[in-house]
Amino acid sequence: MKWLGIILLTILGVVAAIVAVEYLTVPIHSLPSFIPGKHRANGHYHKRGVVAAVIALAAFVAAGYWAYRLRRPKEAAPVVVATYDSAAQVLSGPPTTTGDGSNEEGTA
Repeated sequence: MKWLGIILLTILGVVAAIVAVEYLTVPIHSLPSFIPGKHRANGHYHKRGVVAAVIALAAFVAAGYWAYRLRRPKEAAPVVVATYDSAAQVLSGPPTTTGDGSNEEGTA
């Protein structure tokens, strides 16, 4: 479920990149009908193309950053190592530990 936002941002980036390429390369009178604009003029829509390219870049950067944050390894909890002085302690069971990483006998 967390990856759904990344997928949607990537799709938005791809669509915005396609629209940016259309605005920057196709003359205004030849634009497809699904792209808004006046179709009776000459030239290209440079401002619209740049805005679409910026939206595509922002969507790709946001998706990449979000994916990086999800894939980054979490901080590991400290490992508590129990030490024993004799075989009797080993056979008696594991020592009880406190929250500071030291066991009840006072050894760390």
